[in-house]
Order: sequence, then structure tokens, then C-alpha cells
Amino acid sequence: MRSSDLSLRGRIAAALIERTPPKVALAASQAMGMATRLPLPPGVCRAAVSAYSRYFSVDLADVDQDQLARGFPSFDAFFTRGLRDGARSVDKRPEVLVSPSDGRLREVAEVEAQGVVVAKGHAYAIGELIGDSELASRFVGGLQAVIYLHPRDYHRVHAPISGVASRIILIPGRLLPVNDAAVAREPRLFAVNERQVHVMSTDHGTVAVVMVAAFGVGHMSCGYRQVDAHPAQTQSLELDPPPFLAKGDELGVFHLGSTVVLLTEPGFELVEGLGPDSRVEFGQALLRRKEAS
Repeated sequence: MRSSDLSLRGRIAAALIERTPPKVALAASQAMGMATRLPLPPGVCRAAVSAYSRYFSVDLADVDQDQLARGFPSFDAFFTRGLRDGARSVDKRPEVLVSPSDGRLREVAEVEAQGVVVAKGHAYAIGELIGDSELASRFVGGLQAVIYLHPRDYHRVHAPISGVASRIILIPGRLLPVNDAAVAREPRLFAVNERQVHVMSTDHGTVAVVMVAAFGVGHMSCGYRQVDAHPAQTQSLELDPPPFLAKGDELGVFHLGSTVVLLTEPGFELVEGLGPDSRVEFGQALLRRKEAS
């Protein structure tokens, strides 16, 4: 199918879901998530995985081949699959922040005064995105990197740098699509949808990894603490004791969906060779500490 046709379909789907009452959209998304977790006979699941992989061009070479041959117990188990040994390598240089996920680098923008980011001509506040204006002030002068996870991608999210996971913030919201058409229609989309914010204290200051849910996301799980799926109100959970996470350790999992927003304090720049629309993979160098002038 031509990209123009896909774009038109994306715009139509986004418009229809935007007009769906939030409670109805949430119920539909939860129902989709429940359906993907239903146990399936191995043959049925293999057929579903094969059809999905052909349609979305999933690279099955990244999947454990023994598990692929055995089949997955549910479609969700396939979608949230881990990687085979050696599929990714994590850049260990201490001055580098790695990509927390696979996906397409939508943009990298500086967080301006008052914690505002202007991206593609539209402005929104980081405090609104992460649910904490005081925390957002730490990111003024830093960078926001946005990574869109395509349905074909590996959907686990990892620590971009080593540090202590000091807090996790759960923020309720809509479950609107996050494709390009939807972002164009709603510039504040990432601050509207449901979010899971991982706050890390590192040798290079505070780093936040924001997991943004989308339509079809049954839920988001956390890799180091059990959390509520679809919280009814904002929850700021202080972690005591706060776990240490090495670069590359798992932060969370999208059970269908979505988008990751990485926030840093000042002093970082995009690594050479990357730019908007670059394909990135978990573990590769994404941002690096600027050299002292």
C-alpha cells in the first residue's frame, strides 16, 4: 500500500478515535489488551505472529529462535517479546546516554525557559508532561528526545544511563493514537495521553524517561516495581529503597503502543549522524555529554 494511502488511513483513524468519548476509548483499549493476553493454541498463535510479522515487516531475526519455533502462549507474549542474546549491544561509555528503545527518532528539541518545549511549531510545558512543575525546572536548557515505536518494533524500554530510580510518576489520561497524523492534530498529545514517568538520579543529573500510552495499549508495566494499570489519579511513588539500575536494565514494557520521551538536564547533545526520522535501536548511543569549553 502506498504511503499516501497509509497516511490517509492514519488521519481518518485518529479523527474517529479523537471523537470517541474517553471512557469508551479506554474501555475499547482495555478490551484489546485483554484479547491479546488470551491463551492461544500454539498453531493459532504461530499463524497470528506470522501474519502480523508479514504485514508490519517485523524482523524475526531479533527473536529467540527456539521460542519462535515453540510458539508464544498469547499474542501479548509475542508483542512484549524479549531479544535473543546478542541482538543488541549497549554502549557502555559513561558520557553517553543510549536509546531507551527501538523506534524512529521523531525530534530532539531544547527545553526552553519556563520548561517549555517548542517542537514543530507547537509549544507545551514539560511540567504538564511529567506531572511535576518543580521537577520540570531541572530540565530547562536540557534536551527532549522523542522516539516513536512502530508496531514492528521491540516494545521494551530500558535505562539510558546508569543511576538510581528515585521515583515513578503515574499519570492518567486519554489513549489517543500517537501516529504523525494524530500529533499534527493535537500538538499537546504527549501531555494528554496516559503516562508512566521513570525519574533517575545519575552522575549527569536527573534523567526522566516518559512512556506515553496510545490507543490499543492494554497497559504499561514497570520492570522494577508493580504499579497500577490505568491509574485513576496521578500517583508520585517515592522508591524506598531506590533501586540502582545499570545502563540497559529494563524500565518498563508497552503492552501495545507507543512513544518514549527522554528528558535530560543541560549539557547534552545529539550524537553525530542522528537527526529527525533516524531509525534508532535500544542500546545505541543517542546523546552524549558536551565537552567542556
